[in-house]
Amino acid sequence: MRKTILDLLKAMINATLLLLALCLYLGWMLVSSIQDVTGKVTEAVTQVTPVQDRIQDLQLEVAGLRRDITTRPDLAVTGQLNTLDQRLASLQQEMTGLRQLPNDIIQNAVQTAAAELAGPLGQLASCLPPPS
Repeated sequence: MRKTILDLLKAMINATLLLLALCLYLGWMLVSSIQDVTGKVTEAVTQVTPVQDRIQDLQLEVAGLRRDITTRPDLAVTGQLNTLDQRLASLQQEMTGLRQLPNDIIQNAVQTAAAELAGPLGQLASCLPPPS
């Protein structure tokens, strides 16, 4: 009876240690995935910064054009307005791409995390007990 209880305690300790090891491994994989997503979001932010700078430049240029138009209505600003329109169209295309970027990052992170978790869990599910 005493041997059975000791064997049962050993089995419970082993099972607890195995579950702890599994939790630590899954936590490590989760942290790794979070670091990947954080890196991608940081990269996305660095792509947004130049666009913000260009938008500020355009705002300054528009303010200058407004001043020119109000102070000297006889100036021909058609060329400047055409250039401004082209730059705004370019920025609009970039902003459309940047709006899609967070969705792409999240979708990629979910797919990567699912693939990384499915592999080890599949291996654990296919474990067979040792032959008796």
